[in-house]
Amino acid sequence: MEEVTTTAYHQLGKFIVAFQHLEDAVNKLLVLMADADCEVVRILVNELEYSKRLKTANVLFSRYIDIRSNTDPTKKTEFHNLMNELGKLGERRNELVHSMYNPWINIDGKEGLLRTNSKLRSNKGEREEQEEELQPEAFNADIERLRAAAKIIEKFRLQIIDWKYPEIE
Repeated sequence: MEEVTTTAYHQLGKFIVAFQHLEDAVNKLLVLMADADCEVVRILVNELEYSKRLKTANVLFSRYIDIRSNTDPTKKTEFHNLMNELGKLGERRNELVHSMYNPWINIDGKEGLLRTNSKLRSNKGEREEQEEELQPEAFNADIERLRAAAKIIEKFRLQIIDWKYPEIE
């Protein structure tokens, strides 16, 4: 059997796919908390950009806790922190998706990617170009952040279900 080498391209794809699953998990939380027709909620959610989904989830979670008597109000801060982390991960995803990539070999002869991205800085009146050298392991921290966030989202999903259906053991 042929050994598969993990490349920077592979890791980039892994990050993008993992992020899509994370985004879907947020959508599922919104559907769960809305207590409405699932398809209607999905239709509305699809019209929201990612950052708006996070803001909506944050507010909806607070409301969900406020209108029920069997919830834990201290969870609001933890959920808010999760939404902030998801926002940062969304920014990282945007950096990665909206960048230009070129093959790159480091000084040790190891293949990777050179990521370039330019942003307009209107306050400075200039275009700023950022460059990042990415070896396969450079994605590990980002992928681990996605995994950790996914675990916390799942914890909240299960908590919401427990609050929603307290009589079911």
